[in-house]
Amino acid sequence: MTRKLSLSADLPSVGDDRPKLPNGCSWQEDGSVLLTLSRPVSFSETSGGGTRKVDISDLVFQELTAGDLIDSSECRTGGTRTLFLLCASTGRRGPAGETLLRGMAARDYQKAVKILDVFTSDGPQTGTSA
Repeated sequence: MTRKLSLSADLPSVGDDRPKLPNGCSWQEDGSVLLTLSRPVSFSETSGGGTRKVDISDLVFQELTAGDLIDSSECRTGGTRTLFLLCASTGRRGPAGETLLRGMAARDYQKAVKILDVFTSDGPQTGTSA
């Protein structure tokens, strides 16, 4: 008696326990998040070789550190604190970073803020409230 054994190639999908990201964003291998901007941000960059126009079409956000949060406490308003944390997460600090982030479309800025929330959230709320 001959029996045929059939193995299915359909394996159950592996669950991704990382938080859901806004549309246009994706997790990278190193745990950073890539945000593809809805429209590039253009600005002028000056160096020893002169001035050139730079178009930025995406930003990479790294997880924030405790130091970033501590340093942000020196910011006087919520808006400046958010801008500080966005600069820290993207590695684009100082006036050039602020200029870049301020030049983003509002919807891209909102997505960037949601990425910060992903990096600073301690997970879903559980239990009951008192």
